[in-house]
Amino acid sequence: MIDIEYKKVGMIAQVVIDRGVLNTYTNGTLLELQEVWEDYERDKSLRVAILYGNGKNFCAGHDLTAKESLASEPPAIHYGNLPVYKPIIAAVNGYALGGGCSMALACDVLIVSDTAKMGYPQAKHGIISIGGPQRLPRLIPGLARWYLFSGETLGAIDLLSLGLALKIVPSEMLTEEAMKLANKLCESSPDSIRTLKRSIEEGSLLPLAEAFTLSKQIAREFEESVGYQEALRAFLEKRTPPHRVKA
Repeated sequence: MIDIEYKKVGMIAQVVIDRGVLNTYTNGTLLELQEVWEDYERDKSLRVAILYGNGKNFCAGHDLTAKESLASEPPAIHYGNLPVYKPIIAAVNGYALGGGCSMALACDVLIVSDTAKMGYPQAKHGIISIGGPQRLPRLIPGLARWYLFSGETLGAIDLLSLGLALKIVPSEMLTEEAMKLANKLCESSPDSIRTLKRSIEEGSLLPLAEAFTLSKQIAREFEESVGYQEALRAFLEKRTPPHRVKA
């Protein structure tokens, strides 16, 4: 791969955007990311992925010098039509703008450094965002239009106070902290997480009453699985659950 570094460290996948100082992407970069996410989803040895940018910035969006139509972007992860039912942690340092912001917000857990600045500055420059109008209103509905229309960025404190980020850490500790969170998630059942994520993703597309019905159906399927039955026996017998292996 040219723009993406993909490493497997035990049960954790490290996905690094490595494309210059700002880590802007092209359609080619997104195709590389798509291959990575497909491999991550298939690889049963992997339980958690961490997405971050090489250097001082996460990703400053689409490289406009590439002269590609934004509407032709491959799905990658930030448009939601590439199903990944394993957890992904975004570790944001510096700029996460435009499509880079959408990538971060598409992840399940977001941690940021004290230098993080996220947002959609496109309107300031007379261009538009594809992911922003869909991602941001679902996360901060009362404020999304302001940030999209004004192009104002959100700093680390803003991201934490709005509930978008789990925590703020010094930039030099960002990768280390992301690994700690990943190892923590490795303690949970991958089957449980996968089922919960499916319920969240599919339920979010439905009215609440229908979402509860779907959630019950998903739970019923899960309860019939061998993994659930063994985990339940281990719980009742006060044994270590079968998924609890050392990362």
